[in-house]
Amino acid sequence: MSGSPQPTPTLVISDLPPKTLVGIDLFSFTSTPNFHGVKDLPAGAHFLYTGTTESFSLRSGEWFYIEGQGNGPSNQVSRAGGIDIRLRKWDTALETLVPVDESNDAGRQEAMGLRANLGAIWASGGLLAYTSRLNTIPENTTGASEEGRGLMSGKDERSPARGDWAKLSDHITPSVLSRILGPSNGTLGSSTQRWTISSGGSAWRDTDHIPGLSTKDIADAAGTAGEQEKDLQFLPVNLKKTWREGAIGRERTEAAQDRSWALGELIAHALPANQPRDAETAGEEQVLGELQFTFLMVLTLMNYSCMEQWKRLLGLIFTCQCAIKEREQFFVKVLQTLRIQLRHCDDVEGGLFEMDGEDGGTLLKNLLAKLKRTVDDMADASCVEFKKEFALLEQFVKAEYNWELSRASIVRRGLLELEDGEQVELEVKGAEEEDETK
Repeated sequence: MSGSPQPTPTLVISDLPPKTLVGIDLFSFTSTPNFHGVKDLPAGAHFLYTGTTESFSLRSGEWFYIEGQGNGPSNQVSRAGGIDIRLRKWDTALETLVPVDESNDAGRQEAMGLRANLGAIWASGGLLAYTSRLNTIPENTTGASEEGRGLMSGKDERSPARGDWAKLSDHITPSVLSRILGPSNGTLGSSTQRWTISSGGSAWRDTDHIPGLSTKDIADAAGTAGEQEKDLQFLPVNLKKTWREGAIGRERTEAAQDRSWALGELIAHALPANQPRDAETAGEEQVLGELQFTFLMVLTLMNYSCMEQWKRLLGLIFTCQCAIKEREQFFVKVLQTLRIQLRHCDDVEGGLFEMDGEDGGTLLKNLLAKLKRTVDDMADASCVEFKKEFALLEQFVKAEYNWELSRASIVRRGLLELEDGEQVELEVKGAEEEDETK
């Protein structure tokens, strides 16, 4: 029929309790009984997650990947109807969304019924349109426009500008997801391919430090469809040892102050197994993908371990000097990624820097101030594109957070007037020190 809707990649959700927190990429809201999924999913990586309450509940989710037209093999459902349909249902025992299990007769019957009913769901307005709704709803609306009316309730938590998700996730590939989260729970290149994670997921080095959660709590709450939460396999960033084995004296001191050698080793370590060691661009893409992944898991799941790894990666990258000239395009991409990430810091419940506890934004500010000194010491004609990107980032943090990164802007000595009128001279110690980390 000429009036029939054109098929697009669609996520169908069944049995979801009303008032469940639902998130897809940067957009989240509280569901209503008429919400049955999302249509018009664009190509690329996507993250679907749920929580039983809007604030500070344990959240769980899954990454999945939509292939662009002609970019991959036909998936499981395209043989039946030429449309990529992802079927999910609410598991009341696990309190999370799981795939419809089509490995048994009951699951196959359920899946057939959902696909057969898709036209009716579409016609009734039970599917949110990703491209027209999820990226354009003004903040504080409650689904008041015609399309999407009645699918969400309460205040929408986030309503990002169109295209922000793509910029925040363009380095997150199936290879990055499989390295961090383990092999996908499905066939490579098909609609069954998915990677799961919860807000309690952790790298081994962070497990004992997750505020408010014991290891047993994490184990009890994590997992989907009987799967146990996997350890997050982050890249091994060790900021306490950034020199080669056997380095002594000046070599060790210089490697502690300029962590370029450690960055090179990390990039080499990140190379996929099928890549030659000299194909370092692939390793750089893995680092960039992990930088994006960790931030987005903080943004959506408030995952503590991801927050720690995001800080570790920035702590390594922004304390490099020689590597900036050797890997200028990599550093340009890092600065571009950080700038778009900082635009979304307030999307984290309570604020990203407030979630970070005592440090707040101090760590990042100090890292950027140190990088500023490196930029100032560069020859005028070197790394022009990098300097341009850094200038844009410097302008942003000045306007957004009133951060002064220039050394000349930092007051190190001055007079402090006490309540009784007495003046005392104060001096900030250690402002110029860059001690070797031991």
